[in-house]
Amino acid sequence: MKLKQQITLLISLVLLVPSILISSIAIYKIKSQASSDIDFYRVDEMNKLKLYIKHITDIGYGLVEVNYKQLQDSLAAGDSSVSAEILKKRMLDRCLEVLSGIRFDKGEGYFWITDNKLPFPTMLMHAEKKNLKGAVLDDAKYNVEKHTGKNIYQLRAELCNSKGEGYVEYTMKKPGTDEVDNKLSYSRLFAPLGWIISTGFYTDQIERSIAAKQEEVNKQIGHVVLVILSITAIILITGLTIAFYFSARLTQAILTIKEKLQQLASGEQTEEVVSSRKDEVGEMTTSLNMLVKGLRSYTSFAKEIGKGNLVQSFEPLSESDILGNELLDMRNNLKKAADEKNVRDWINEGMASMGDVLRKNSADTKELAHDIIKSLIKYLKANQGALFLVVTGDNPNDTYLEQVATYAYDRKKFMTKKVGMGEGLVGQCVLEKATIHLVEIPKNYVTITSGLGEAQPETILIVPLIHNDEVFGVIEIASFSKLLPHEITFTEKVAESIASTVSTVQINERTKRLLEQSQQMSEELKAQEEELRQNQEELQATQEQMRRRQVELERENEMLKQGRSSANTKSTDHIPAEAL
Repeated sequence: MKLKQQITLLISLVLLVPSILISSIAIYKIKSQASSDIDFYRVDEMNKLKLYIKHITDIGYGLVEVNYKQLQDSLAAGDSSVSAEILKKRMLDRCLEVLSGIRFDKGEGYFWITDNKLPFPTMLMHAEKKNLKGAVLDDAKYNVEKHTGKNIYQLRAELCNSKGEGYVEYTMKKPGTDEVDNKLSYSRLFAPLGWIISTGFYTDQIERSIAAKQEEVNKQIGHVVLVILSITAIILITGLTIAFYFSARLTQAILTIKEKLQQLASGEQTEEVVSSRKDEVGEMTTSLNMLVKGLRSYTSFAKEIGKGNLVQSFEPLSESDILGNELLDMRNNLKKAADEKNVRDWINEGMASMGDVLRKNSADTKELAHDIIKSLIKYLKANQGALFLVVTGDNPNDTYLEQVATYAYDRKKFMTKKVGMGEGLVGQCVLEKATIHLVEIPKNYVTITSGLGEAQPETILIVPLIHNDEVFGVIEIASFSKLLPHEITFTEKVAESIASTVSTVQINERTKRLLEQSQQMSEELKAQEEELRQNQEELQATQEQMRRRQVELERENEMLKQGRSSANTKSTDHIPAEAL
Protein backbone atom coordinates (compact mmCIF):
# COMPACT_ATOMS: atom_id res chain seq x y z
CA MET A 1 0.00 0.00 0.00
CA LYS A 2 1.31 3.41 -0.99
CA LEU A 3 2.26 5.95 1.64
CA LYS A 4 -0.47 8.32 0.43
CA GLN A 5 -3.06 5.59 0.83
CA GLN A 6 -1.68 4.76 4.21
CA ILE A 7 -1.91 8.41 5.25
CA THR A 8 -5.46 8.58 3.92
CA LEU A 9 -6.34 5.46 5.88
CA LEU A 10 -4.59 6.83 8.94
CA ILE A 11 -6.46 10.14 8.73
CA SER A 12 -9.68 8.19 8.29
CA LEU A 13 -8.93 6.24 11.44
CA VAL A 14 -7.97 9.41 13.26
CA LEU A 15 -11.33 10.87 12.34
CA LEU A 16 -13.24 7.69 13.06
CA VAL A 17 -11.74 6.91 16.46
CA PRO A 18 -12.26 10.37 18.00
CA SER A 19 -15.76 10.49 16.55
CA ILE A 20 -16.64 7.17 18.12
CA LEU A 21 -14.89 8.17 21.32
CA ILE A 22 -16.63 11.50 21.55
CA SER A 23 -19.95 9.88 20.75
CA SER A 24 -19.40 7.22 23.35
CA ILE A 25 -18.40 9.77 25.97
CA ALA A 26 -21.38 11.96 25.14
CA ILE A 27 -23.77 9.01 25.34
CA TYR A 28 -22.13 7.88 28.57
CA LYS A 29 -22.41 11.39 30.03
CA ILE A 30 -26.07 11.60 29.06
CA LYS A 31 -26.82 8.22 30.60
CA SER A 32 -24.82 9.10 33.70
CA GLN A 33 -26.69 12.36 34.08
CA ALA A 34 -29.97 10.56 33.61
CA SER A 35 -29.00 7.97 36.20
CA SER A 36 -27.94 10.76 38.54
CA ASP A 37 -31.28 12.49 38.03
CA ILE A 38 -33.12 9.26 38.78
CA ASP A 39 -31.04 8.75 41.93
CA PHE A 40 -31.69 12.32 43.00
CA TYR A 41 -35.40 11.83 42.37
CA ARG A 42 -35.35 8.63 44.44
CA VAL A 43 -33.49 10.32 47.32
CA ASP A 44 -35.85 13.30 47.17
CA GLU A 45 -38.93 11.10 47.27
CA MET A 46 -37.48 9.06 50.13
CA ASN A 47 -36.68 12.23 52.06
CA LYS A 48 -40.25 13.42 51.57
CA LEU A 49 -41.49 10.06 52.82
CA LYS A 50 -39.15 10.20 55.82
CA LEU A 51 -40.42 13.67 56.69
CA TYR A 52 -44.03 12.50 56.35
CA ILE A 53 -43.71 9.42 58.55
CA LYS A 54 -41.73 11.49 61.06
CA HIS A 55 -44.67 13.93 61.29
CA ILE A 56 -47.09 11.01 61.71
CA THR A 57 -44.93 9.46 64.46
CA ASP A 58 -44.62 12.85 66.15
CA ILE A 59 -48.43 12.93 66.36
CA GLY A 60 -48.42 9.58 68.16
CA TYR A 61 -45.52 10.75 70.32
CA GLY A 62 -47.48 13.89 71.24
CA LEU A 63 -50.49 11.78 72.20
CA VAL A 64 -48.35 9.65 74.52
CA GLU A 65 -46.73 12.76 75.92
CA VAL A 66 -50.14 14.38 76.69
CA ASN A 67 -51.42 11.22 78.37
CA TYR A 68 -48.26 10.92 80.43
CA LYS A 69 -48.59 14.54 81.55
CA GLN A 70 -52.21 13.90 82.52
CA LEU A 71 -51.04 10.87 84.48
CA GLN A 72 -48.43 12.94 86.29
CA ASP A 73 -51.03 15.60 87.09
CA SER A 74 -53.45 12.97 88.43
CA LEU A 75 -50.73 11.43 90.59
CA ALA A 76 -49.78 14.88 91.85
CA ALA A 77 -53.47 15.60 92.70
CA GLY A 78 -53.45 12.55 94.97
CA ASP A 79 -56.72 10.88 93.95
CA SER A 80 -57.17 8.35 96.78
CA SER A 81 -60.03 6.42 95.18
CA VAL A 82 -57.56 4.18 93.33
CA SER A 83 -53.90 3.35 93.86
CA ALA A 84 -51.20 5.09 91.85
CA GLU A 85 -50.21 1.87 90.07
CA ILE A 86 -53.79 1.09 89.03
CA LEU A 87 -54.30 4.66 87.84
CA LYS A 88 -51.05 4.56 85.86
CA LYS A 89 -51.96 1.23 84.23
CA ARG A 90 -55.46 2.42 83.29
CA MET A 91 -54.25 5.64 81.69
CA LEU A 92 -51.39 3.97 79.81
CA ASP A 93 -53.66 1.18 78.59
CA ARG A 94 -56.15 3.80 77.40
CA CYS A 95 -53.32 5.62 75.59
CA LEU A 96 -52.26 2.38 73.87
CA GLU A 97 -55.88 1.65 72.94
CA VAL A 98 -56.26 5.12 71.36
CA LEU A 99 -53.05 4.70 69.35
CA SER A 100 -54.17 1.21 68.31
CA GLY A 101 -57.30 2.66 66.73
CA ILE A 102 -55.58 5.36 64.66
CA ARG A 103 -55.30 4.68 60.89
CA PHE A 104 -53.91 6.80 58.08
CA ASP A 105 -52.61 6.49 54.49
CA LYS A 106 -55.94 5.05 53.24
CA GLY A 107 -56.16 2.74 56.23
CA GLU A 108 -52.79 1.05 55.58
CA GLY A 109 -50.85 3.13 58.11
CA TYR A 110 -50.86 2.32 61.82
CA PHE A 111 -48.72 2.56 64.98
CA TRP A 112 -46.89 -0.05 67.04
CA ILE A 113 -45.09 0.42 70.36
CA THR A 114 -42.31 -1.60 71.98
CA ASP A 115 -40.14 -1.09 75.02
CA ASN A 116 -36.44 -0.19 74.65
CA LYS A 117 -34.94 -3.25 76.33
CA LEU A 118 -31.99 -5.03 74.72
CA PRO A 119 -30.98 -7.38 73.28
CA PHE A 120 -34.59 -7.79 72.13
CA PRO A 121 -37.49 -5.47 73.02
CA THR A 122 -41.03 -6.57 73.95
CA MET A 123 -44.13 -5.61 71.94
CA LEU A 124 -46.46 -3.40 73.99
CA MET A 125 -49.02 -2.67 71.26
CA HIS A 126 -49.40 -3.52 67.56
CA ALA A 127 -52.44 -2.04 65.84
CA GLU A 128 -52.65 -4.84 63.25
CA LYS A 129 -51.17 -7.83 65.09
CA LYS A 130 -52.89 -7.87 68.49
CA ASN A 131 -51.44 -11.28 69.31
CA LEU A 132 -47.90 -9.84 69.50
CA LYS A 133 -48.67 -7.92 72.70
CA GLY A 134 -46.26 -8.97 75.44
CA ALA A 135 -44.10 -11.02 73.02
CA VAL A 136 -40.31 -10.75 73.05
CA LEU A 137 -39.37 -9.90 69.45
CA ASP A 138 -36.42 -12.27 69.03
CA ASP A 139 -37.87 -14.46 66.26
CA ALA A 140 -35.63 -15.00 63.23
CA LYS A 141 -38.46 -13.86 60.95
CA TYR A 142 -37.77 -10.29 62.10
CA ASN A 143 -34.23 -10.43 60.67
CA VAL A 144 -35.28 -8.54 57.53
CA GLU A 145 -33.27 -5.29 57.71
CA LYS A 146 -32.54 -4.39 54.06
CA HIS A 147 -28.76 -3.98 54.23
CA THR A 148 -27.54 -6.20 57.10
CA GLY A 149 -30.40 -8.66 57.68
CA LYS A 150 -30.49 -7.66 61.35
CA ASN A 151 -33.51 -7.91 63.67
CA ILE A 152 -35.51 -4.75 62.88
CA TYR A 153 -36.92 -4.36 66.39
CA GLN A 154 -33.49 -4.79 67.93
CA LEU A 155 -32.05 -2.22 65.50
CA ARG A 156 -34.81 0.29 66.35
CA ALA A 157 -34.09 -0.12 70.07
CA GLU A 158 -30.37 0.41 69.51
CA LEU A 159 -30.95 3.55 67.41
CA CYS A 160 -33.48 5.05 69.84
CA ASN A 161 -31.35 4.28 72.91
CA SER A 162 -28.33 5.97 71.34
CA LYS A 163 -29.95 8.82 69.34
CA GLY A 164 -33.56 9.01 70.55
CA GLU A 165 -34.90 8.24 67.07
CA GLY A 166 -34.03 6.42 63.87
CA TYR A 167 -35.11 5.18 60.45
CA VAL A 168 -35.04 1.48 59.51
CA GLU A 169 -35.53 0.20 55.96
CA TYR A 170 -36.56 -3.43 55.57
CA THR A 171 -38.47 -5.87 53.39
CA MET A 172 -41.88 -7.28 54.31
CA LYS A 173 -44.85 -8.92 52.64
CA LYS A 174 -47.53 -6.38 51.92
CA PRO A 175 -50.89 -7.22 53.52
CA GLY A 176 -53.32 -8.81 51.07
CA THR A 177 -50.60 -9.80 48.55
CA ASP A 178 -47.75 -12.30 48.21
CA GLU A 179 -45.32 -9.64 47.05
CA VAL A 180 -42.40 -8.65 49.28
CA ASP A 181 -41.87 -4.88 49.14
CA ASN A 182 -39.51 -2.42 50.75
CA LYS A 183 -40.84 -0.62 53.80
CA LEU A 184 -39.46 2.40 55.63
CA SER A 185 -40.17 2.91 59.34
CA TYR A 186 -39.46 5.74 61.75
CA SER A 187 -39.18 5.23 65.51
CA ARG A 188 -38.97 7.71 68.37
CA LEU A 189 -38.19 7.00 72.03
CA PHE A 190 -40.44 8.37 74.78
CA ALA A 191 -37.81 8.19 77.52
CA PRO A 192 -40.03 8.61 80.66
CA LEU A 193 -41.85 5.35 79.87
CA GLY A 194 -39.14 3.66 77.81
CA TRP A 195 -41.63 3.36 74.89
CA ILE A 196 -40.50 3.26 71.28
CA ILE A 197 -43.30 4.65 69.09
CA SER A 198 -43.05 3.53 65.46
CA THR A 199 -44.85 3.66 62.14
CA GLY A 200 -43.92 2.75 58.59
CA PHE A 201 -44.86 3.01 54.91
CA TYR A 202 -44.28 0.79 51.89
CA THR A 203 -42.11 2.36 49.21
CA ASP A 204 -43.64 0.49 46.23
CA GLN A 205 -45.40 3.64 45.04
CA ILE A 206 -42.09 5.48 44.93
CA GLU A 207 -40.53 2.61 42.97
CA ARG A 208 -43.38 2.71 40.42
CA SER A 209 -42.93 6.46 40.03
CA ILE A 210 -39.20 5.99 39.53
CA ALA A 211 -39.80 3.26 36.91
CA ALA A 212 -42.10 5.57 34.95
CA LYS A 213 -39.55 8.36 35.07
CA GLN A 214 -36.82 5.93 33.99
CA GLU A 215 -38.85 4.91 30.93
CA GLU A 216 -39.36 8.53 29.96
CA VAL A 217 -35.65 9.27 30.31
CA ASN A 218 -34.73 6.22 28.19
CA LYS A 219 -36.86 7.55 25.34
CA GLN A 220 -35.09 10.91 25.52
CA ILE A 221 -31.70 9.21 25.54
CA GLY A 222 -32.60 7.16 22.45
CA HIS A 223 -33.48 10.31 20.56
CA VAL A 224 -30.24 12.04 21.58
CA VAL A 225 -28.15 8.99 20.63
CA LEU A 226 -29.71 8.96 17.16
CA VAL A 227 -28.82 12.64 16.70
CA ILE A 228 -25.24 12.07 17.85
CA LEU A 229 -24.73 9.13 15.51
CA SER A 230 -26.08 11.17 12.58
CA ILE A 231 -23.73 14.05 13.30
CA THR A 232 -20.82 11.62 13.65
CA ALA A 233 -21.54 10.09 10.24
CA ILE A 234 -21.64 13.53 8.61
CA ILE A 235 -18.35 14.54 10.20
CA LEU A 236 -16.69 11.28 9.12
CA ILE A 237 -17.75 11.65 5.48
CA THR A 238 -16.56 15.26 5.37
CA GLY A 239 -13.26 14.30 6.94
CA LEU A 240 -12.59 11.52 4.46
CA THR A 241 -13.19 13.94 1.59
CA ILE A 242 -10.72 16.43 2.98
CA ALA A 243 -8.19 13.65 3.74
CA PHE A 244 -7.54 13.01 0.07
CA TYR A 245 -6.72 16.67 -0.41
CA PHE A 246 -4.24 16.90 2.44
CA SER A 247 -2.59 13.49 1.98
CA ALA A 248 0.16 14.88 -0.27
CA ARG A 249 1.07 17.52 2.29
CA LEU A 250 1.24 14.95 5.01
CA THR A 251 3.56 12.58 3.16
CA GLN A 252 6.78 14.41 3.94
CA ALA A 253 5.97 14.70 7.65
CA ILE A 254 5.16 11.01 7.80
CA LEU A 255 8.42 10.08 6.10
CA THR A 256 10.35 12.14 8.62
CA ILE A 257 8.64 10.30 11.43
CA LYS A 258 9.39 7.02 9.70
CA GLU A 259 13.12 7.80 9.56
CA LYS A 260 13.20 8.62 13.26
CA LEU A 261 11.38 5.41 14.08
CA GLN A 262 13.87 3.40 12.02
CA GLN A 263 16.73 5.00 13.97
CA LEU A 264 15.03 4.08 17.23
CA ALA A 265 14.42 0.53 15.99
CA SER A 266 18.16 0.09 15.29
CA GLY A 267 18.99 1.22 18.82
CA GLU A 268 20.39 4.61 17.84
CA GLN A 269 19.90 7.66 19.99
CA THR A 270 18.13 10.30 17.96
CA GLU A 271 17.06 13.87 18.48
CA GLU A 272 13.54 15.15 18.76
CA VAL A 273 11.64 16.24 15.65
CA VAL A 274 10.88 19.96 15.43
CA SER A 275 7.37 20.47 14.10
CA SER A 276 4.79 23.26 14.30
CA ARG A 277 1.90 21.16 13.06
CA LYS A 278 -1.22 21.15 15.21
CA ASP A 279 -3.05 18.35 13.43
CA GLU A 280 -2.89 14.58 13.87
CA VAL A 281 0.59 14.42 12.32
CA GLY A 282 1.66 16.99 14.87
CA GLU A 283 0.27 14.72 17.57
CA MET A 284 2.21 11.82 16.09
CA THR A 285 5.34 13.98 16.15
CA THR A 286 4.65 14.87 19.76
CA SER A 287 4.22 11.19 20.60
CA LEU A 288 7.48 10.40 18.83
CA ASN A 289 9.25 13.12 20.80
CA MET A 290 7.78 11.73 24.02
CA LEU A 291 9.13 8.32 23.06
CA VAL A 292 12.58 9.81 22.39
CA LYS A 293 12.51 11.54 25.78
CA GLY A 294 11.30 8.33 27.38
CA LEU A 295 14.14 6.26 25.93
CA ARG A 296 16.60 8.90 27.06
CA SER A 297 15.18 8.75 30.59
CA TYR A 298 15.24 4.92 30.46
CA THR A 299 18.94 5.03 29.60
CA SER A 300 19.75 7.50 32.37
CA PHE A 301 17.72 5.53 34.92
CA ALA A 302 19.39 2.24 33.96
CA LYS A 303 22.85 3.82 34.34
CA GLU A 304 22.00 5.08 37.84
CA ILE A 305 20.68 1.65 38.83
CA GLY A 306 23.91 0.12 37.53
CA LYS A 307 25.85 2.47 39.79
CA GLY A 308 23.83 1.25 42.82
CA ASN A 309 21.67 4.36 43.15
CA LEU A 310 18.40 2.67 44.18
CA VAL A 311 16.64 5.90 45.17
CA GLN A 312 16.85 7.48 41.71
CA SER A 313 13.47 8.98 40.81
CA PHE A 314 11.75 7.85 37.61
CA GLU A 315 8.34 8.43 36.05
CA PRO A 316 6.96 6.03 33.39
CA LEU A 317 5.45 7.55 30.30
CA SER A 318 2.01 6.27 31.38
CA GLU A 319 0.34 3.62 33.50
CA SER A 320 0.55 1.21 30.55
CA ASP A 321 4.25 1.90 29.93
CA ILE A 322 5.49 -1.71 30.11
CA LEU A 323 9.23 -0.94 29.88
CA GLY A 324 9.03 1.93 32.35
CA ASN A 325 7.02 -0.10 34.84
CA GLU A 326 9.39 -3.06 34.47
CA LEU A 327 12.34 -0.75 35.21
CA LEU A 328 10.51 0.52 38.29
CA ASP A 329 9.80 -3.07 39.36
CA MET A 330 13.47 -3.92 38.88
CA ARG A 331 14.51 -0.92 40.98
CA ASN A 332 11.97 -1.81 43.67
CA ASN A 333 13.04 -5.48 43.72
CA LEU A 334 16.69 -4.49 44.05
CA LYS A 335 15.79 -2.04 46.79
CA LYS A 336 13.72 -4.71 48.53
CA ALA A 337 16.63 -7.15 48.31
CA ALA A 338 18.96 -4.49 49.72
CA ASP A 339 16.52 -3.74 52.53
CA GLU A 340 16.21 -7.45 53.31
CA LYS A 341 20.00 -7.72 53.39
CA ASN A 342 20.17 -4.74 55.75
CA VAL A 343 17.59 -6.41 57.98
CA ARG A 344 19.53 -9.69 57.96
CA ASP A 345 22.76 -7.83 58.73
CA TRP A 346 21.00 -5.93 61.53
CA ILE A 347 19.66 -9.18 63.00
CA ASN A 348 23.01 -10.95 62.68
CA GLU A 349 24.84 -8.02 64.25
CA GLY A 350 22.31 -7.94 67.08
CA MET A 351 22.59 -11.70 67.63
CA ALA A 352 26.39 -11.40 67.76
CA SER A 353 26.18 -8.49 70.20
CA MET A 354 23.73 -10.31 72.44
CA GLY A 355 25.90 -13.42 72.20
CA ASP A 356 28.82 -11.43 73.64
CA VAL A 357 26.57 -10.26 76.49
CA LEU A 358 25.43 -13.82 77.19
CA ARG A 359 29.01 -15.14 77.20
CA LYS A 360 30.37 -12.32 79.38
CA ASN A 361 28.11 -12.99 82.39
CA SER A 362 27.52 -16.70 82.77
CA ALA A 363 27.93 -16.99 86.54
CA ASP A 364 25.45 -14.53 88.09
CA THR A 365 21.83 -14.78 86.90
CA LYS A 366 20.74 -11.34 88.12
CA GLU A 367 23.76 -9.52 86.68
CA LEU A 368 23.25 -11.41 83.42
CA ALA A 369 19.57 -10.37 83.40
CA HIS A 370 20.47 -6.67 83.86
CA ASP A 371 23.04 -6.81 81.03
CA ILE A 372 20.55 -8.60 78.75
CA ILE A 373 17.69 -6.14 79.23
CA LYS A 374 20.01 -3.14 78.98
CA SER A 375 21.62 -4.30 75.72
CA LEU A 376 18.32 -5.41 74.17
CA ILE A 377 16.49 -2.14 74.95
CA LYS A 378 19.34 -0.05 73.55
CA TYR A 379 19.67 -2.15 70.39
CA LEU A 380 15.93 -1.99 69.69
CA LYS A 381 15.94 1.75 70.55
CA ALA A 382 13.00 1.08 72.85
CA ASN A 383 12.31 3.00 76.06
CA GLN A 384 11.59 0.53 78.82
CA GLY A 385 11.90 -3.16 79.54
CA ALA A 386 11.74 -5.86 82.18
CA LEU A 387 12.98 -9.44 82.46
CA PHE A 388 11.06 -12.02 84.48
CA LEU A 389 12.41 -15.47 85.43
CA VAL A 390 10.39 -18.49 86.49
CA VAL A 391 10.89 -19.44 90.16
CA THR A 392 9.83 -23.03 90.84
CA GLY A 393 8.40 -23.80 94.29
CA ASP A 394 8.03 -27.09 96.14
CA ASN A 395 4.48 -27.37 94.84
CA PRO A 396 3.27 -26.55 91.31
CA ASN A 397 0.99 -23.87 92.76
CA ASP A 398 4.00 -22.14 94.36
CA THR A 399 5.65 -21.47 90.96
CA TYR A 400 5.71 -17.77 89.99
CA LEU A 401 7.53 -15.19 87.84
CA GLU A 402 10.02 -12.90 89.55
CA GLN A 403 11.05 -9.60 87.98
CA VAL A 404 14.83 -9.80 88.23
CA ALA A 405 15.82 -6.86 86.02
CA THR A 406 14.28 -3.65 84.65
CA TYR A 407 15.64 -0.93 82.41
CA ALA A 408 14.37 2.52 81.52
CA TYR A 409 16.08 5.66 80.19
CA ASP A 410 19.57 4.22 80.63
CA ARG A 411 19.00 3.44 84.37
CA LYS A 412 18.42 0.24 86.33
CA LYS A 413 15.21 0.21 88.29
CA PHE A 414 15.47 -2.31 91.10
CA MET A 415 11.88 -3.28 91.69
CA THR A 416 10.55 -6.35 93.48
CA LYS A 417 7.63 -7.75 91.54
CA LYS A 418 6.17 -11.24 91.55
CA VAL A 419 3.62 -12.41 88.99
CA GLY A 420 1.61 -15.61 89.25
CA MET A 421 1.27 -18.06 86.39
CA GLY A 422 -1.57 -16.87 84.14
CA GLU A 423 -1.75 -13.52 85.94
CA GLY A 424 -1.86 -10.54 83.58
CA LEU A 425 -0.32 -10.49 80.11
CA VAL A 426 3.09 -11.64 81.42
CA GLY A 427 1.62 -14.68 83.19
CA GLN A 428 -0.60 -15.47 80.18
CA CYS A 429 2.43 -15.33 77.88
CA VAL A 430 4.04 -18.15 79.91
CA LEU A 431 0.93 -20.32 79.73
CA GLU A 432 0.43 -19.81 75.99
CA LYS A 433 4.18 -20.00 75.18
CA ALA A 434 3.55 -17.39 72.50
CA THR A 435 4.54 -13.79 71.79
CA ILE A 436 2.05 -11.04 72.72
CA HIS A 437 2.27 -7.81 70.67
CA LEU A 438 0.04 -4.92 71.73
CA VAL A 439 -0.43 -1.71 69.75
CA GLU A 440 -3.56 -0.63 71.63
CA ILE A 441 -2.32 -0.37 75.20
CA PRO A 442 -4.90 -0.76 78.01
CA LYS A 443 -5.25 2.41 80.05
CA ASN A 444 -2.97 2.58 83.12
CA TYR A 445 -1.27 -0.70 82.09
CA VAL A 446 2.20 0.85 82.09
CA THR A 447 3.78 4.30 81.65
CA ILE A 448 7.25 5.36 80.62
CA THR A 449 8.65 7.99 82.97
CA SER A 450 11.45 10.51 82.83
CA GLY A 451 12.52 13.52 84.81
CA LEU A 452 10.04 15.66 82.86
CA GLY A 453 6.97 13.48 83.23
CA GLU A 454 5.40 10.25 82.06
CA ALA A 455 3.47 8.98 79.02
CA GLN A 456 1.83 5.80 77.76
CA PRO A 457 3.89 3.74 75.27
CA GLU A 458 2.84 3.20 71.67
CA THR A 459 3.52 -0.56 71.68
CA ILE A 460 4.28 -3.40 74.11
CA LEU A 461 6.04 -6.65 73.19
CA ILE A 462 6.00 -9.67 75.54
CA VAL A 463 8.19 -12.63 74.45
CA PRO A 464 8.57 -15.94 76.36
CA LEU A 465 12.06 -17.39 77.02
CA ILE A 466 11.67 -20.97 75.75
CA HIS A 467 14.36 -23.66 75.61
CA ASN A 468 13.59 -27.32 74.89
CA ASP A 469 9.86 -26.49 75.15
CA GLU A 470 10.34 -25.21 78.73
CA VAL A 471 9.61 -21.59 79.65
CA PHE A 472 12.38 -20.01 81.74
CA GLY A 473 11.02 -16.49 81.81
CA VAL A 474 9.54 -13.54 79.89
CA ILE A 475 10.88 -10.33 78.36
CA GLU A 476 8.54 -7.31 78.34
CA ILE A 477 9.45 -4.28 76.18
CA ALA A 478 7.64 -0.92 75.97
CA SER A 479 8.38 1.70 73.32
CA PHE A 480 7.08 5.06 72.11
CA SER A 481 7.58 3.90 68.50
CA LYS A 482 5.98 0.85 66.89
CA LEU A 483 8.22 -2.20 66.55
CA LEU A 484 8.78 -3.42 63.01
CA PRO A 485 8.20 -7.10 62.09
CA HIS A 486 11.93 -7.84 61.78
CA GLU A 487 12.54 -6.31 65.23
CA ILE A 488 9.92 -8.63 66.71
CA THR A 489 11.50 -11.60 64.90
CA PHE A 490 14.93 -10.58 66.22
CA THR A 491 13.58 -10.38 69.78
CA GLU A 492 12.07 -13.86 69.49
CA LYS A 493 15.37 -15.31 68.23
CA VAL A 494 17.30 -13.57 70.98
CA ALA A 495 14.79 -14.92 73.50
CA GLU A 496 15.74 -18.48 72.50
CA SER A 497 19.44 -17.76 73.10
CA ILE A 498 18.66 -16.02 76.39
CA ALA A 499 16.58 -19.00 77.53
CA SER A 500 19.40 -21.40 76.68
CA THR A 501 21.95 -19.26 78.56
CA VAL A 502 19.65 -18.77 81.56
CA SER A 503 19.12 -22.54 81.66
CA THR A 504 22.88 -23.14 81.65
CA VAL A 505 23.55 -20.46 84.28
CA GLN A 506 20.82 -21.78 86.56
CA ILE A 507 22.20 -25.32 86.21
CA ASN A 508 25.71 -24.03 87.03
CA GLU A 509 24.39 -22.13 90.05
CA ARG A 510 22.54 -25.21 91.30
CA THR A 511 25.68 -27.32 90.73
CA LYS A 512 27.76 -24.77 92.61
CA ARG A 513 25.33 -24.72 95.52
CA LEU A 514 25.28 -28.52 95.63
CA LEU A 515 29.09 -28.63 95.53
CA GLU A 516 29.33 -26.11 98.37
CA GLN A 517 26.81 -28.08 100.39
CA SER A 518 28.75 -31.28 99.66
CA GLN A 519 32.02 -29.68 100.76
CA GLN A 520 30.41 -28.36 103.94
CA MET A 521 28.97 -31.78 104.73
CA SER A 522 32.37 -33.38 104.06
CA GLU A 523 34.07 -31.00 106.48
CA GLU A 524 31.41 -31.64 109.11
CA LEU A 525 31.85 -35.40 108.60
CA LYS A 526 35.64 -35.08 109.05
CA ALA A 527 35.12 -33.15 112.27
CA GLN A 528 32.73 -35.80 113.53
CA GLU A 529 35.23 -38.55 112.59
CA GLU A 530 37.99 -36.72 114.49
CA GLU A 531 35.77 -36.35 117.54
CA LEU A 532 34.83 -40.03 117.29
CA ARG A 533 38.49 -41.00 117.05
CA GLN A 534 39.34 -38.98 120.15
CA ASN A 535 36.43 -40.55 122.02
CA GLN A 536 37.59 -43.96 120.90
CA GLU A 537 41.15 -43.30 122.13
CA GLU A 538 39.80 -42.08 125.46
CA LEU A 539 37.64 -45.20 125.66
CA GLN A 540 40.62 -47.41 124.88
CA ALA A 541 42.67 -45.63 127.60
CA THR A 542 39.83 -46.09 130.08
CA GLN A 543 39.55 -49.78 129.12
CA GLU A 544 43.34 -50.21 129.58
CA GLN A 545 43.18 -48.56 132.98
CA MET A 546 40.26 -50.74 133.99
CA ARG A 547 42.14 -53.84 132.80
CA ARG A 548 45.18 -52.91 134.86
CA ARG A 549 42.95 -52.26 137.87
CA GLN A 550 41.30 -55.62 137.37
CA VAL A 551 44.72 -57.35 137.29
CA GLU A 552 45.71 -55.59 140.49
CA LEU A 553 42.46 -56.61 142.14
CA GLU A 554 42.96 -60.20 141.04
CA ARG A 555 46.50 -60.10 142.45
CA GLU A 556 45.30 -58.64 145.71
CA ASN A 557 42.54 -61.21 145.88
CA GLU A 558 45.03 -64.01 145.30
CA MET A 559 47.28 -62.66 148.03
CA LEU A 560 44.31 -62.48 150.41
CA LYS A 561 43.45 -66.08 149.63
CA GLN A 562 47.06 -67.18 150.26
CA GLY A 563 47.20 -65.23 153.55
CA ARG A 564 43.95 -66.78 154.77
CA SER A 565 45.25 -70.30 153.95
CA SER A 566 48.49 -69.76 155.93
CA ALA A 567 46.55 -68.49 158.90
CA ASN A 568 44.38 -71.60 158.98
CA THR A 569 47.40 -73.87 158.93
CA LYS A 570 49.03 -72.14 161.85
CA SER A 571 45.94 -72.28 163.96
CA THR A 572 45.67 -76.05 163.48
CA ASP A 573 49.19 -76.67 164.67
CA HIS A 574 48.53 -75.00 168.04
CA ILE A 575 45.43 -77.01 169.00
CA PRO A 576 46.10 -79.56 171.98
CA ALA A 577 45.77 -83.26 171.47
CA GLU A 578 43.03 -83.49 174.09
CA ALA A 579 41.02 -81.15 172.11
CA LEU A 580 41.45 -83.31 169.16
